[in-house]
Amino acid sequence: MKKGFIVLILLIVSILLINGCVPKEKDIIEEEEEVEIFCPNYDENQEECLLHIECKWNSEENICEPIDMVEEDEEGVEDDEGDEDDLLEPFVSELEKDLPNTPSNEICKKLPLTEGLSQEEILTLTPGNRQECLAVVNNNHEFCELIQLDNGEDMLGKDDKNVCLAHAKKDVSYCKEMSNDGDKKHCYFGLSLISGDINVCDEIDYDENEKELCYWSFVNALYWEGKSDKITTEHCNKLPAGSQSRDSCLAQKEGDVSLCENNVNCLTLFEQPMSFCTTGKGSKLKYCIRDRAMTDKDLSICETLTGEKRDDCIGDYVGHISQDISTCDKITSYFARNTCYKDVAIQTGTNFLFNLYN
Repeated sequence: MKKGFIVLILLIVSILLINGCVPKEKDIIEEEEEVEIFCPNYDENQEECLLHIECKWNSEENICEPIDMVEEDEEGVEDDEGDEDDLLEPFVSELEKDLPNTPSNEICKKLPLTEGLSQEEILTLTPGNRQECLAVVNNNHEFCELIQLDNGEDMLGKDDKNVCLAHAKKDVSYCKEMSNDGDKKHCYFGLSLISGDINVCDEIDYDENEKELCYWSFVNALYWEGKSDKITTEHCNKLPAGSQSRDSCLAQKEGDVSLCENNVNCLTLFEQPMSFCTTGKGSKLKYCIRDRAMTDKDLSICETLTGEKRDDCIGDYVGHISQDISTCDKITSYFARNTCYKDVAIQTGTNFLFNLYN
């Protein structure tokens, strides 16, 4: 009896020990779920990375990433780090499918730029720059027809479309249909360069000063691109007789700074020390520092400027000196950066007739 009682006690103790010391299956599962794998611990170690089902290998960056890294927002749209092609999908048209893979077309297809924008900002973008870019580069005005108008009162959309048609068809009549003087300027000035025809500026009938600036813009473009020998007396004679701008044009034509005499607006177009802008004759000129960057072919000089002046300096440098979109990325203003991309694509394309001056 006593022996049986002892055996019973031992049996009860054994059961208690087993239940208290051995984890239940549920406890094991819970402990396993609490183990967290931090994939970046295996960056630069592909073999270790792939040992964990929670991780995937990014071969382009040589890093280990969580499989669920790309999350979706409430509407099922990928976060701002989504694939650029997906973000640009709404702007892609059927007309693009058969385009040749030229450098100019590849630049156009990057528009509108999306880097750094939120989903909300991306949804507000319009395809105007992209369609104008592709229309001019491919000499195909059908791209312009893809610029949709919100309604009959959408004057901004109408102006975008008219600029596109003017530049793609090389037809100045579309510039005349525009409502906004700032957009008209872009239309006329741009068309004179795209068509390689300074006479486009003759058609400006709403502002004589703007007409003179258009002539000056054409001549300046030739000068900054090292084509002084292509500037003609006829070009200079478009500018008012006896004006400083005509004298400057003739100095650019000859490449002779002595013809500037004391004309500071002419002197700045030739190599000058930085002191010319800081303490010298050019200290009151708005674009004096930019002119130093252009004459010295030194982009770093633009970095001494700030804000809009810095962006203008970089944009002009890219447009006339480097024609390199990687430099466009230095521009702070989103809209100026888009314009820079478009201008480089057009200027390096085969339908940019200004290149006939080479």
